[in-house]
Amino acid sequence: MTSKPVVRVIGTGGSIASLGPHRLDYTLYPEVGRRITIGQLLERIPEALQAASLRSEDLVNEGSGALTPRNWLHMVRRIHEVFESEPDVDGIVLTHGTATLEETAYFLHLAVEYSKPVVITGAMRPASALG
Repeated sequence: MTSKPVVRVIGTGGSIASLGPHRLDYTLYPEVGRRITIGQLLERIPEALQAASLRSEDLVNEGSGALTPRNWLHMVRRIHEVFESEPDVDGIVLTHGTATLEETAYFLHLAVEYSKPVVITGAMRPASALG
């Protein structure tokens, strides 16, 4: 029997970590300003634990439009720290807002110096929305 991969999930905010005022809200959530931690987000999808052993942490909790190159450098440093201090980690998933997701992904592509996978993902709706 093979063991499950170990994945570090790092949250940076965005719609994926937002909560709207009700489950049918797809537009008001930015004004409501309620955000959840990456741990709380993962609790909403317990099936993910069937695929991997997950370790979560929140690095920042901002809309991606508020992230700056300073945040990108912080992300790269943290990714390198995880791979150096946790050799059993098979890969990293970074949750992110969609407004600047591709810019961050490109920067990480240029700056991350490890061959282990780093996946960046976001959502076009809040975590509280149906669908």
